[in-house]
Amino acid sequence: MHRSIRMMFISFVFPALCLGQAPTTAVVTKTDPIAYLNRAIDIMQTQALRRNLVDWPKIRATALTMAAHAENPAGTYDAIRFALASLGDHHSSLHLTPALEALEAQEKAKHPSANPVAISHESFSPYVGRYEPEGHLERRGDRSFGYVVVTRCFPENDRQFVAFESKLQKILAELDQSRPAGWIVDLRGNVGGNMWPMLTGIGPLLGEGDNLGEFTDSAHVSTWRYRDGVAAELDGGKASPYPAVEGAPYHISGTPNVAVLIDRNTGSSGDAIAIAFRGRPNTRFFGEHTQRDSTANQTFELSDGATMWLTVSVQADRTGKQYIDGLSPDEEFPAATRVMPPSSDPVVQAALDWLSRSTEQSMTER
Repeated sequence: MHRSIRMMFISFVFPALCLGQAPTTAVVTKTDPIAYLNRAIDIMQTQALRRNLVDWPKIRATALTMAAHAENPAGTYDAIRFALASLGDHHSSLHLTPALEALEAQEKAKHPSANPVAISHESFSPYVGRYEPEGHLERRGDRSFGYVVVTRCFPENDRQFVAFESKLQKILAELDQSRPAGWIVDLRGNVGGNMWPMLTGIGPLLGEGDNLGEFTDSAHVSTWRYRDGVAAELDGGKASPYPAVEGAPYHISGTPNVAVLIDRNTGSSGDAIAIAFRGRPNTRFFGEHTQRDSTANQTFELSDGATMWLTVSVQADRTGKQYIDGLSPDEEFPAATRVMPPSSDPVVQAALDWLSRSTEQSMTER
């Protein structure tokens, strides 16, 4: 069994895009399928974040019944998916190589009466289709406000990692030349990926610090840092830095007002960025409750090359508050059914209302 470093990938919205560490070729073995299934459940029972909230005898018995006709490990995959879903963390998942997918299809063809795992098909946010960071200025009266869209990020290498974070900082730098009175950070539809280039990219607006958020479980805490163009995870005093932004990092002076937009598909790493803004001064949230998977995963490789992405820790903000069930906005709105221009988007307009009032109040207090 191989245990990877912590992963921050969402796996069930766009599985083809997820960058796990499963091998590229399958090693099909003659492993006893029942022993294989029991081993997978053993890993869940000892490592999962919610391991103490689950009726393991019941889950194991149900999973073994589901796999009663299994002739090889591929016949147990649905039973493993059932056990992972029973954890209730909305984030754990099973990942197969193409060869194992083909083998599973063969097994299901032999036993068509087997009960598949029920999969929920929720209505996706219309903002899921955004792929690249973007920015522009929004005007309200005689004031302008910076508007930045932070999209999901699935870098395949360091070059793509740096390109994403550098593009975000470049957007901030260009908009900041207009001296905006406040900012909107739009995380709607950000289903996740790798959180660290997102954190670095938006870092100048988020602000520097050694504890912008946390990964935490019952026995361990590591924190998120952004400083001078570099994001890092701090664990026991040791920093694990990620690739630095290209060129000189940008710095935004002061702590400007920031409106953060979230929705039902702000998840995983997207949730992490929202949580990093929670507790920041002069910040308010607008939209919908997030996707309810504000957790972090580790990968566990099984004997045939299948890989479990298992939720082992929960995200917390800089105050230590945990968000195992996602994040609620300060001002909630009905679920959007289509992408709207900012001028007719009620979430954007509410954010601009708040930014305008906050700016006016700040000027009055001076």
